[in-house]
Amino acid sequence: MSVALRLLSFITLTTLLTACGGGGDDAVQGAGDRPNSFSGKKNPAEDFTESSTGDSNNSSGLAKSEVRITVEVPQSLAPNAPLSRRNLHLVQPDSVSVYKTNQTLTKISTVETEQRQDDDGYTIINFPEGQPVGPDVLIEVEYGSTRIRAFATDRDRDVKVNPFSEYVVRYGLGGYNSSEFAAVMDCVESTDSEGLCINKFVWSTLADQIQDFEINIPDGTSLEGAVSLLANRTDLANYVERMAELAQVAPVSTSAISADSVNMNGVYFGLELGRSSRFSSGTAAQWATQRAYEERLESNGVSYVYPSLSMTSFSVFGINVTSMASDYPYERATLDRYDNGLYDTKGRGFWEINSHATSPSAASIVNQDRLLAGSSLYQSITDKTGALPVGWTRNPYFLDAHILLSDDDYPDTLLANYFSAGKAIELKQDNDGNYQRQDELENYFVSAFDVGLAQSDDFDTGTLHSSYNVISFSVQLGDNTYPFRAESFIGDWSGSGNGDYDQTATGEAIRRDASGAIDTTAPNRNENASVGNRTSQLNAGEANTGRLNLLYGSTTGFYGVEGIGASNPDASLLAFNLDNPVNGQGILFALEKGSSGPEEATYRLSGTIAGLGDDEQYLRQVDGGRLSITDVSAEEATVSLAGFQIRESISTTSQQTPTSVNDANIDLTYTRSDDRLTFDSSDGTITLDGYLSSDREFMVLRYRETKASGEEYIGLLLGAREPE
Repeated sequence: MSVALRLLSFITLTTLLTACGGGGDDAVQGAGDRPNSFSGKKNPAEDFTESSTGDSNNSSGLAKSEVRITVEVPQSLAPNAPLSRRNLHLVQPDSVSVYKTNQTLTKISTVETEQRQDDDGYTIINFPEGQPVGPDVLIEVEYGSTRIRAFATDRDRDVKVNPFSEYVVRYGLGGYNSSEFAAVMDCVESTDSEGLCINKFVWSTLADQIQDFEINIPDGTSLEGAVSLLANRTDLANYVERMAELAQVAPVSTSAISADSVNMNGVYFGLELGRSSRFSSGTAAQWATQRAYEERLESNGVSYVYPSLSMTSFSVFGINVTSMASDYPYERATLDRYDNGLYDTKGRGFWEINSHATSPSAASIVNQDRLLAGSSLYQSITDKTGALPVGWTRNPYFLDAHILLSDDDYPDTLLANYFSAGKAIELKQDNDGNYQRQDELENYFVSAFDVGLAQSDDFDTGTLHSSYNVISFSVQLGDNTYPFRAESFIGDWSGSGNGDYDQTATGEAIRRDASGAIDTTAPNRNENASVGNRTSQLNAGEANTGRLNLLYGSTTGFYGVEGIGASNPDASLLAFNLDNPVNGQGILFALEKGSSGPEEATYRLSGTIAGLGDDEQYLRQVDGGRLSITDVSAEEATVSLAGFQIRESISTTSQQTPTSVNDANIDLTYTRSDDRLTFDSSDGTITLDGYLSSDREFMVLRYRETKASGEEYIGLLLGAREPE
């Protein structure tokens, strides 16, 4: 969808909405002043639970073909109504209508429905022919002179009608042109005999997951203002756009994994940038790391939760469906800096182990190597028995992962990097044992690496190769001299194939000292490395599933376990979560050697970049970037680093929400030394440095940039080769 088309759609939709009765100031004032007898029971803001995503499910008592309508409006429209999530207020609509539409969002025809109210005052709609699946059926509510729309399809059948649903209608459905809408409806209306189109279910997922976004609508905001605020949240807008694109993927492009079920060991690392008021009456600028780790449970004996993900494929009515879910327990470390320049560091001794777990969702696999899905994360609660229970809620994200297949077409690796956001919320337990939301303690954004490596029945370290190319990205928080340091090492392991290696690696680092000044350094890390099995304790007993320990040391001995990770079954790729006093917390990739060098191709880029300025710090997400090797003989390439960025001021602790990063192509030249590729921009400000996989299917690159204004950036990018 072009920018021009988007702009035209927005102007047209705004005009249409105004014509339908958007309302003036007098009408809004009148709606706000009138009494509201709505009980507001079953409030979405109540009962914070770990068994749900951010959006509550109020579907009890519904017949199979019924949906419940929950209407939430900005404070300006109903200041005295019950307060719901995200600073919205629950109201009972004056009227509810259901009609068919298309990409123009005009009413085409009515839809046969039956309406009733439940005992709590909520409107229930019955669809005699079944709940709609596609985006062509809208539910429109009127409250005062304000009208708000939502899709009739919703996975949990609790249809929230609010600024979030209005945004999806305008920019999801309203962002299409006529041919795109026709392609979407061909998928929605496909039948068993034609080969059912799995992407028809994108709409129920989108309608449900958009309500998981934890974005507050400020007091005094109109509906138009709320929708505009959401449109300016690049992360939300990107998620909706990617889901709308997924709905257009034709069924012939989708496929399933060859195995019925694939279980993978997970390696997960996230870098956060946010704001915290937990430890002071003021607000601090906050960096944080999330590092996957096994969780020990001691109820009814000792058991462990290991970082893992699973993919299951099955055929339903002639369509291939892939369901995916993950569960990553993680340890956290934080660095808070206040406007007076003081630092506060908290490590694993303070933060209780937390959980990054996705709700199972359908995923599409395109061209056998690309997995696409909308993903929602479960809420979690830490310190349940302490003085301050904390609830963690997280925004959905669009998963665009690269799948690597073994020789027998068995998926043995999944590589992903994505961006999300979340909140830490103070909880209070009521007399019934339920947790209720109190004050918000943190707002943060996180860029994360998510690596899945297929489990083995009995992994033998003899499978390990004799040499690897290695590349890392890590962040150390809380050092007395340099409270913040981000670094990346590139080098190789050479050994005899028994898991013992000599590491030769050169580094790049950016850092901020205790006074706030920034500088750079180039450390080396040449030492011994040892890789061995990390045995899992399973219900059936001990097993070596491919989980590994990484130890560093010298000729006098090893320092201890400094990385926990895993290998795919043929040991062509290893990945580790780093945790040691030299590197801090991070991620390391070890790729088997043997690349025959680059060839003309394009790689889809995603990745995490940290940045430091004199009074600012940055978290950048590369999303939808491209690296094109355009001329091998001339060693020329171009790169686009499309994505979005968070900017945070240290002195004021103010934070800019995600904004788009320029996606213009940058000309590069490159050199090759053994397997290592180094790409440089013509102005000398950007260097990409790293390795291709031996089959040239993916690459891992360090990103390094020094801007003319003095800001320093460093990060890690994953590249997935695109089909010719």
